[in-house]
Amino acid sequence: MANQFHLEMLLQGPDSWNEWRRNNSGVRPDLREANLLNADLSRAVLDGADLRGSDLSKAQLSHASLHGANLEGATLSLADLLGAVLNEANLCGASFFGALLFGTRLKTANLSGANLLGSTLMGADLSGADLSGAHLMGANFHEANLEDANLEGANLTAALLVGTRIEGARFVNCSVHGISAWNLDGEAAVQQGLCVTPKGEPRILVDSLEHAIFVNLLLDTRQMRDLVAGACGNVALCVGRRRSDSLNLLPELMRLLSEEGYLPILFDVDHSFVKKGLEMLKTLGKFSKLLIADLTGILSGAAILGQLSEAAPHLFIQPLVRPSGKSVESGSLNPQGRLHPLIEYQSREELFRRLDLQSLCRSEEP
Repeated sequence: MANQFHLEMLLQGPDSWNEWRRNNSGVRPDLREANLLNADLSRAVLDGADLRGSDLSKAQLSHASLHGANLEGATLSLADLLGAVLNEANLCGASFFGALLFGTRLKTANLSGANLLGSTLMGADLSGADLSGAHLMGANFHEANLEDANLEGANLTAALLVGTRIEGARFVNCSVHGISAWNLDGEAAVQQGLCVTPKGEPRILVDSLEHAIFVNLLLDTRQMRDLVAGACGNVALCVGRRRSDSLNLLPELMRLLSEEGYLPILFDVDHSFVKKGLEMLKTLGKFSKLLIADLTGILSGAAILGQLSEAAPHLFIQPLVRPSGKSVESGSLNPQGRLHPLIEYQSREELFRRLDLQSLCRSEEP
């Protein structure tokens, strides 16, 4: 619970509070679980304050200073933090639903698991911030600074990144369905495992924000599919089950395909792969030149490839399987048309020794 004296001093207003802070610089304000709903704390000096679990919903915190403050689990929904300073603050699990963070400084702040659903972060400085596992659905990062930020596991569904600085940022295993990312500044350190499909649908993953936008348009916009039909000769599909990929082959295949000049797309055949998943795969197959399918752990792998070969007869298909976990018989896949013979492998080294990726990518007929 909050120190009652500290809370009463703060509620007297920013001027009285700031004077008290100047006269008591060695005291760390204890405002744990304080009820500060609708409080006017504009320009208040709250550096280093303990505000864990406090309710700052709809609070006026414009140009307030909370450098190094501890706001773990705090609620700041619809709060006004225009130009506020929260550098090095602990905001783990805090809720900023609909908050205004225009020009807010959050350098090296801990925002892991924080809820920033629908928040406005235009021009905010999040350089070096930890946004791992953060809920950023519909957040506006227009001209924000995400340099060296960690966004691993963040949900960026329908987020807006326009003119955003991403130099050195980490985008790993993020949800990016419906994201808008244009005129990005700098190069991210890592972009990997970005899921372009919404929760509950078959998982389709790419390794760059630009590719995510492209795939979203292909899947959701018929006019775009008609426009690029026949013009996308550099798309390569990797199909497999990530949970069965104990050798971590699929990300390596995507990297190698990228080096060959392809736009690699990973289609994760998980429990949600039903009729809709097959239709999505057929759609992507029509815009692709090459498909490499690891059938390990996929019960209906042969049937999937058979239907895909019929839907996209131009598509080169290379099936793979690890015998210890295979779910298809070698004879159930008959090489025909552009369907290559099944490659069985026991180890990572054996697969890449037998899989001549360069020849496969350049082949015109199997």
